[in-house]
Amino acid sequence: MVDEFIKLFTGLTENFGKADMSKVEFDKEKNKIKPYYVWAQQPITPTHYQQHLDGKISIGIQPCTREGKVSFGCIDVDPNNYKDFKVSALLFLIEQHELPVVPCRSKSGGLHIYLYMKEEISAQTMRDALLTLLLPLDLKRTTELYPKQVELVPDEKGNLAGNFINLPYQNKKDTTRYAVNKNNEPLSLEEFIKAAQNSRLTALELTSLITRCNEEVLKGGDPEFADGPCCLQRLSKNKLTDGRDRFMYNYMVFAKKKYKDKWQDKVSAANYSYLTDPWDKSHLDKKIKAWDKDTAGHTCNDEIIGPQCMKHICVKRAFGVVSDATKAFPLISGLQILYYTIPVLRFMVEKPDGTPVQCEATDPTTFTTQRKLLNIIWLQAHFMPEPLNPTKYREFLNQVIKKPTVIRPAEGTEDKDQLYPHLYEFCINGVKAKSKSEIRGGLCWTEGGFHYFLFPSFFETLPTRWKASSKDTGIILKKYYAAEFGHPYNIETGTIRCVKLKQLHIDQIEHHPTEKKKDNY
Repeated sequence: MVDEFIKLFTGLTENFGKADMSKVEFDKEKNKIKPYYVWAQQPITPTHYQQHLDGKISIGIQPCTREGKVSFGCIDVDPNNYKDFKVSALLFLIEQHELPVVPCRSKSGGLHIYLYMKEEISAQTMRDALLTLLLPLDLKRTTELYPKQVELVPDEKGNLAGNFINLPYQNKKDTTRYAVNKNNEPLSLEEFIKAAQNSRLTALELTSLITRCNEEVLKGGDPEFADGPCCLQRLSKNKLTDGRDRFMYNYMVFAKKKYKDKWQDKVSAANYSYLTDPWDKSHLDKKIKAWDKDTAGHTCNDEIIGPQCMKHICVKRAFGVVSDATKAFPLISGLQILYYTIPVLRFMVEKPDGTPVQCEATDPTTFTTQRKLLNIIWLQAHFMPEPLNPTKYREFLNQVIKKPTVIRPAEGTEDKDQLYPHLYEFCINGVKAKSKSEIRGGLCWTEGGFHYFLFPSFFETLPTRWKASSKDTGIILKKYYAAEFGHPYNIETGTIRCVKLKQLHIDQIEHHPTEKKKDNY
């Protein structure tokens, strides 16, 4: 049974996630449990899967492999308030649209909706498919999707990670993470595996599913928008009573592209065709005059427009958003705060063509300073959005910060922990300076309860696997070991500027010197 479970949840094998349920927090706003997340920093093995099912650990898998392939994907339904969350409504939509997915209750009480493949496909194809499935499920485009990355880029230490999804059936005998049938009845592990295996699709079947879902969602929209924005096509099914300003503005952007010099006439006609309560002529004329020189482009994230978004299709249409996408502020999601020695911010940026790109920043003011965020997007996602005005940008920040994921490195794996043995080796076990002057030669001198050495000399002794820069290494020494840099120290030949560090002692670390082998070893 473990083997079948592993086959369903195979992804990145060289690392996996862990949720420490002994350090959970409770989100009062959402009425959900938030565990303490870490990366295990080791390859996943069948034993780990078994321990997960036995309730000894709680594991998560990055669906995307090193090659950018996936065999499963997941829609992570994270409601605004878990207390009021109705699973039955989503189960009804799954059944109504005959979606080949397996819904599982999450650890927090939400829903993980899994899509399984018979063969590996690209992570980008899987994300496009999941984006399509959001539509018949009536879920927002900002709903979290796994894989979050379409390719894994090594960090500064060469590690591949990204984001992991917590697996179901943790502690299978008494689990709260179980699959449910259409009647919201729990499935045993055996029943879940059978259901998941039966739901698996080929790449061709997935293509057919995407086509069918798109057709169902767009059916009934005005043919005028067949080559234009999908949001307008969906909204045109019925005359609008709310959101007139947003609809008409976006119609204007579309009309300028499709009808060129005749756009004013088309906007005037749309006022009567698509609005239940049309604007009077004077108001309409004022709007058209004000829009004459407007070049801002579609407002994809605005109220009434955003929930109807199908950007992955829209960008392929002749008069969709692709021509003005560089001016639209991108969708940013999946904010992670990684509490490394040097804190890291990771987030997903949606490119103009709908492709998600993982970006990373080590400056904590990246988001609070719009210029810095735009620079990150330019350098890492390779396009430049149009800046937002201060009010709109504050609204944007408040949305991004609502659902950050806090991740902490596994105990003992942070740079500060990994640095200590090297520091100990240099100061205690290394070649001792016989005089103060030998500090200049790269050795450590110990006197009066302190070590004295030149930082470049120590940094050069670090192994090639040590990836932190000299700057970051210096920060670690100052922050965690109270090292004093530039300390003036009198030696036989004058005064030098060096590092002053409180003397390390044997009881500060469990140190095991290399055992000398016998001659006949």
